[in-house]
Amino acid sequence: MNHGLTRFAWGLIVLSLLSQGGCGKQVVEGRPALVQASGTVFYNEDPCSDARVVFSPQLHPYAAAAKTDQQGRFTLQTFDPGDGAVPGEYKVVVSKFEAVDLPGGGFKETFFLPGKYRDPQTSGLTATIPEAGTNDVRIELDDQ
Repeated sequence: MNHGLTRFAWGLIVLSLLSQGGCGKQVVEGRPALVQASGTVFYNEDPCSDARVVFSPQLHPYAAAAKTDQQGRFTLQTFDPGDGAVPGEYKVVVSKFEAVDLPGGGFKETFFLPGKYRDPQTSGLTATIPEAGTNDVRIELDDQ
């Protein structure tokens, strides 16, 4: 067996894979370019865990969403977990609730954040995701 040829063949395979998306990320045809975007949600100055965060775009059709962890941190996803967001301007909504099944059918929702934060028209929350630089968004909620 010619070891030089084997190393050359493996080198071509690795170069081919890297050129198709860089460091293991696949580029999916028809999808817009995404950038990594994350942040932290605070409610009355404390980290807000288990909240759902949705970034509603202003100039394109690709919303991004996430759920906060125990420290209130989140990483946005548009198509696949943690893939990021399309650069641009967003209105942001945040909700935290619990749904409990009721005997006989139906369910009851209990909300833990003020209702204004669930609607992009009333939340007052906006964010810009730039094409380059740091995309770490701080979202501050309160009872006001």
